[in-house]
Amino acid sequence: MIHELRIWWRLRPLVNQFQELTKMKFSVNVAIQMLALVAQGLNASIDLLPGRGKFWAMVGLSAVQGLTAVLAHFANPDGTPAEAAYIKK
Repeated sequence: MIHELRIWWRLRPLVNQFQELTKMKFSVNVAIQMLALVAQGLNASIDLLPGRGKFWAMVGLSAVQGLTAVLAHFANPDGTPAEAAYIKK
């Protein structure tokens, strides 16, 4: 238990820094999702990549869209954390 607490204590600044980096405003979410949507459409309709390349481009773009959606899920439209309304001040 002590070992885990020491690890947590050392990683806490990195976790706090990650939380700052993952604040996502609504406009950033919309921009990323729209760009990925256009890229998905171009990937499906234009033969720029071979078959396997198209597949991996689709997987990569889907991962970007999924990660963006998860990060946006935990944030209010102004970029504050979603749990901010429930934190006592």
